[in-house]
Amino acid sequence: MQSKRLAWVTSGYLGAINSGETTCGLLIGSSVAIGLKVGFAKEQLPLENPKERNKAIVAVNDLYVDFLEQFKSTQCRQLTRCDFSQQAEIERYVKEEVYKEKCFKYFDFVMDRFIELEKARMKS
Repeated sequence: MQSKRLAWVTSGYLGAINSGETTCGLLIGSSVAIGLKVGFAKEQLPLENPKERNKAIVAVNDLYVDFLEQFKSTQCRQLTRCDFSQQAEIERYVKEEVYKEKCFKYFDFVMDRFIELEKARMKS
């Protein structure tokens, strides 16, 4: 795991908000982080700066496409094989440390993509 502190980014998004039915919290959080990074210190709204907004759109799209290609889904339940709407499943997820096998792998993938994005931004 690249950084335990960074893992807090999606810590409140347990199992796609206790359902497992929505997109992996790492991708939701990453989309937010990309937007914040691209828009940092900009005075305009995204719609007022389409060139910069497009950079965020492309980066988020690339991340999702790469994630889907690598893991075949963005849905929490499919990725973890855990039904977070069931307390017993949450307990199993924690007891068996499913997150170490599954979510940490997704986290490392997303962080690697962030590093690549930042390197590309520095070159341009």
